[in-house]
Amino acid sequence: MKKLLLSISALFVFAVAHGQIAVKGISPGAIAGNYTFSWADPAGGWGTPDFTVPNTWVEDTLMMVEDGTPGTNPQGNPISQEGCNPLTNNLTGKIAVIFRNTCEFGAKALNAQNAGAVGVIIVNRNPGEWLNMGPGANGATVTIPVVMLDFIDGMNIVQEMANGPVVMFMGNKIGLNPNDAAMTAAATLIPKNGGVVSYLAQNGTEFGFDLGTRIYNYGNQSQAGITLTATVTDPSGAVVYNNSVSGINLAPGDSIDIEPSQAMNLPAFSLATYPTGRYTLAYNISLGGGVADDDSSDNSASYDFVIQDSLYSFAALDVATGNAAPNAHYRPGTNNATYSVCTVLKDANASRIAAVGAHFSATTNAASGVTLDGEEIALTLYKWEDNFTDLNDPNFGFNTLTQVGQGFYYYPSDLQGDLVYGAFDQAVVLEDNVRYLACAQTVNLEVYLGFDGNTDYTWNYNWYAQPLSPIESDGTYFAAGFGTDLPNALVLRVIDANSIGLDEASTVNGMAYPNPANDKVSLNIDGEGSAVVVVTDISGKVAATSTINLLNGSADYSLEGLNNGMYIFNVTLENGKTAQFNVVKK
Repeated sequence: MKKLLLSISALFVFAVAHGQIAVKGISPGAIAGNYTFSWADPAGGWGTPDFTVPNTWVEDTLMMVEDGTPGTNPQGNPISQEGCNPLTNNLTGKIAVIFRNTCEFGAKALNAQNAGAVGVIIVNRNPGEWLNMGPGANGATVTIPVVMLDFIDGMNIVQEMANGPVVMFMGNKIGLNPNDAAMTAAATLIPKNGGVVSYLAQNGTEFGFDLGTRIYNYGNQSQAGITLTATVTDPSGAVVYNNSVSGINLAPGDSIDIEPSQAMNLPAFSLATYPTGRYTLAYNISLGGGVADDDSSDNSASYDFVIQDSLYSFAALDVATGNAAPNAHYRPGTNNATYSVCTVLKDANASRIAAVGAHFSATTNAASGVTLDGEEIALTLYKWEDNFTDLNDPNFGFNTLTQVGQGFYYYPSDLQGDLVYGAFDQAVVLEDNVRYLACAQTVNLEVYLGFDGNTDYTWNYNWYAQPLSPIESDGTYFAAGFGTDLPNALVLRVIDANSIGLDEASTVNGMAYPNPANDKVSLNIDGEGSAVVVVTDISGKVAATSTINLLNGSADYSLEGLNNGMYIFNVTLENGKTAQFNVVKK
């Protein structure tokens, strides 16, 4: 299978891909449970233990570091607890807790190790930021495990430390407990999309998906009679799918796949009709004979998909906003010119919808001094005309991409990490059973584009063998992007194709050129004489109103007074006919 992967440069990185590796709160109950983390991997130049090796772990009481440096950092925490200088406190037998801000990660960890620490937890400095911890000059001499937690999780743990002892576990838990069944995100079939367009999901023949997961026995005891249950709840909260597989037996360290090609399997999910709203697929594992799992934190998993009218997305759709919520931003590690994130759509009923634009997010590296204000993002919709069945097909490739839609988005301000929307110049009605590729592209080497680090399509990618979320770098496309566990957060916006041309008798063609433009454009409209032009921004706010005189269907229009960005020109002729088109001022 062609799984072209791209090296990565990231502002925010999730580094953990192994289900048996965990950072867990043990006690007290207020901090118990699993935490998302990155870790100092010896493959990256650290001298730290390799968490991929079974039974490599540490569990102990936490203790803040203290090096005596006066003052507070920008996050309001003591600089002395950043651990950048030799420590003044004794951490023998403790897991050191250190604030990230200044100095290298390796230096912090080595100072903690020299003070007797058996492990290190670094608390990140901003919520939602993740990055691989570089070893720096000292990381190769660090021989204790080092992990980093999110700012919010880390601060909750620090606050709990003020109330008494806090115990944490970090490492590989295979063989650690007697009874420990588990599943992982990378070996689980999930819904095909986070955002499902209702026009393409009218019934069970149009939309559905396979279910399955790999069950592991991480414990040191054999297990008999394990049960896997899968349920789906609809937007009303009603359970509309409930199936189980029981009688699963596993020796210590063994695993089994429960999926459609195996004797033990779950039926595919489909419904006769699909009310719009949020659906939740949930898996749960229980041990046989009433045995309690010693670590039930990885016995269950849930995945949402949202059926609605306008958003097609592989990224999960956020409960609060109803749209993607990018939590990581990346760019290729080696890149000299163009960089794009893309999403793939192919559907037997695609002619029911028209693509009108895309949502995406971007950030810049603060250290570069570059902002997003005025930054241009090119939006392109391609008809992907390479003739291939799946990723295994020898004809698979990105060789015939025919542009069918285009637009530009210009950042009106420094909207770091915000999900924004850019429209195509005109709506594009899609065709049935034709593969499309929608992309957002930057040529700025300091711009990082948004991803969903919480959704893992690894098994879906292998199971269906279809491209989902490709990346383009310097003209070369990579089918699996930065990894199948990291879909990008490009969301294609669509409308009902039947809404196109409903008022055709009262509309005329119109366009502007050049587009994008700096100071003025020439309007070219199928009409003559006086016409009223109302210019609105993409939120619908009126930005300008004026009257033009069309001579041979043409008139100049000044863009002075308009800020950079995308505008919608609404033109009304004397005979009442109208034209509408987009204009970008740069």
